[in-house]
Amino acid sequence: MAAVAGVITYVLAGKDLQHTTLDRLGLKVKVDGHPAVDRTILEARIEGWYNPLPWIGRKIHDVSCPAHLKAVVGTEEMCTARTDDGRVSIPVRVVRIEGDPTKVKVFWKFER
Repeated sequence: MAAVAGVITYVLAGKDLQHTTLDRLGLKVKVDGHPAVDRTILEARIEGWYNPLPWIGRKIHDVSCPAHLKAVVGTEEMCTARTDDGRVSIPVRVVRIEGDPTKVKVFWKFER
């Protein structure tokens, strides 16, 4: 039984890797001249994926990210969220970029 739970946990933990496509027609923000993932996208995705199973992490709400996430590999920022016990910090970082300058796909990950 523990092995099954471990496999399910591993599969769902892989879902922490998110991707967001930035294009000319959609929501477009920049940080230091670079395309960026809007902070509202970060907040919504983190809140939706942070706790898919009870044994992974805590239940969170009111996720807040201080800024848009610059679309440059290695860029990091610290988001926060409320829990029943107070607040928790959630590191977010860009892990990969694909596409051309007019339609950038940003792969980013958050940690538990």
